[in-house]
Amino acid sequence: MTRVGVLLALPLGAALLSETAAATKPGFGVFATINGKKFKAVSTGEADDPCIGGFYQAGGGVVFTAGECRTARGRRIARRNFKQVVFDCGVIDPPAPTPPFETPCLAAGYAEARTRNGIPAFMKLWGSSATFEVGPGGTSILHSGVNLRIDSFDGTYVRGAFFGVFDVPLQAGTPTRAAISGEGRFYLPVRGIQP
Repeated sequence: MTRVGVLLALPLGAALLSETAAATKPGFGVFATINGKKFKAVSTGEADDPCIGGFYQAGGGVVFTAGECRTARGRRIARRNFKQVVFDCGVIDPPAPTPPFETPCLAAGYAEARTRNGIPAFMKLWGSSATFEVGPGGTSILHSGVNLRIDSFDGTYVRGAFFGVFDVPLQAGTPTRAAISGEGRFYLPVRGIQP
């Protein structure tokens, strides 16, 4: 092979390796664009991650929180100006479905914080609306501003997406809505399974 051939082959080989590595990277965490801002809470992939944690509900749902963190001196701590999400989403009436399935969120929240000296000095908070109605046969039907789709659960990791709008401002001076652009996605280890 000539020098020119080697020079052309090296960048192509490197590009293929980087694409393969990116395709196999699990991408643990919670990622979305909310209120026009990127939300990126990267998980370590371990259930004891202090920044992202949750539980799978055996009845068909998930409860988790995720905050934007950084690593400093080997410890995971909140970013200087951070964002955080909280979800409590699940099926109201049995039987529990098997993934994939969609479910409304009984409670969902989103916060944007600015800090001074490690203490939140300014925050904007939103929640999601939730209403109940009586369905056929006396079942409860929940309608929510934010819904969640659980794509898979293998006993350790849960993967899925969330979509909708945080439509209840929880603090004076907060804009009325914080929309989720398209779908946010999550892939995280659970700390356990709740009954």
